[in-house]
Amino acid sequence: MSYSNILLRVPNWLGDTMMSTPAVSAVRKMFPKAKLTVLAKPVFATFWKEYPGVDEVIGLEKGFGGFWRTVSVLRQRQFDAALVLPTSLSSAFLTFAAGIPVRAGWGGEGREIFLTHWVPRPAPRQKHLVWEYLELAQKGLETKIPGKAVQLYSPIPPEAVRGLRQVWADTGVPSGKSFIALAPGATYGPAKRWPLPYWKDLIHKLLQGRGESLLILGGWEEEAYLKPLLEGVEPKNSKRLHLLAGRTTTTILAAMLSKCKLLVTNDTGPMHVAAAVGTPTVAIFGSSSPNWTRPFGLGHEVIYKHLECSPCFQRTCPIGYKCLHAIPVEEVYGAALKKLKKPQRIKGEPLPKSFGRG
Repeated sequence: MSYSNILLRVPNWLGDTMMSTPAVSAVRKMFPKAKLTVLAKPVFATFWKEYPGVDEVIGLEKGFGGFWRTVSVLRQRQFDAALVLPTSLSSAFLTFAAGIPVRAGWGGEGREIFLTHWVPRPAPRQKHLVWEYLELAQKGLETKIPGKAVQLYSPIPPEAVRGLRQVWADTGVPSGKSFIALAPGATYGPAKRWPLPYWKDLIHKLLQGRGESLLILGGWEEEAYLKPLLEGVEPKNSKRLHLLAGRTTTTILAAMLSKCKLLVTNDTGPMHVAAAVGTPTVAIFGSSSPNWTRPFGLGHEVIYKHLECSPCFQRTCPIGYKCLHAIPVEEVYGAALKKLKKPQRIKGEPLPKSFGRG
């Protein structure tokens, strides 16, 4: 098939956005002469506007009225094909309502009635989400994935670099220092969060044993949760610990993580941003599965205890978060030291033979 005007309905979450970038790049290479338009939440508009090969970005409006205004905008663009990456019924219905003649997406849960090309979902959460998105692009648009290796990508435009300088100036972060980033939150829920006292102990060890400044990352809604990490720090080390929750956009976060030696993180969005800019991570997994959402690329370290109840994919735990409490601070600190002693940038992963060659 050949298409000249393609719509990509991309995911709604930070981590999923990063993990969809290989599929977006693949579609660009599959159809080099086509106009490529991304439909995304407004919070990610700047990210996709700067993404190589994307010609236009349309913001997805909220609410019932916003849905139909978005439909009207899409109808005016006269797309000849749409690739729907989210699994929501509304995402499939949106492309149907917009009258796009070829509509490809995941089957299941009633989505088939709104799609012209539906792809059976793979076994739940068994393969990495990057491979799932690429499989959908290949089968939904009936073409081959080009290339031999796959990696995430995040643009870092000049505006993001300037924005990062402003964040550091506003928060007193010394721009000439070396950095380790920490992501102790997870908006998904506490079943993804390594206990805060463990993080405090890790911060103490890093401040005592290393010379880097530590950057605590998170969304604005996590600031109150993360503030206790600043308490009890010795005065001589307090200037090396900075809480930056809510201070960054997607592209400023990418610029910041590109300056860091390492990110220590729960299974959360900044983990995938770090992978997209080539920064190694030590990733702590509890209720979720590394098979599905581990940091993508060669050179990361995943810490995960294969308990009988894990992965459960629950937001909260009725039995005391055993999977997270089973991960000792010494293990995480040791993994961080290992990465810091042998600095490396993250490499892509080889495309599985099951995809063929485009």
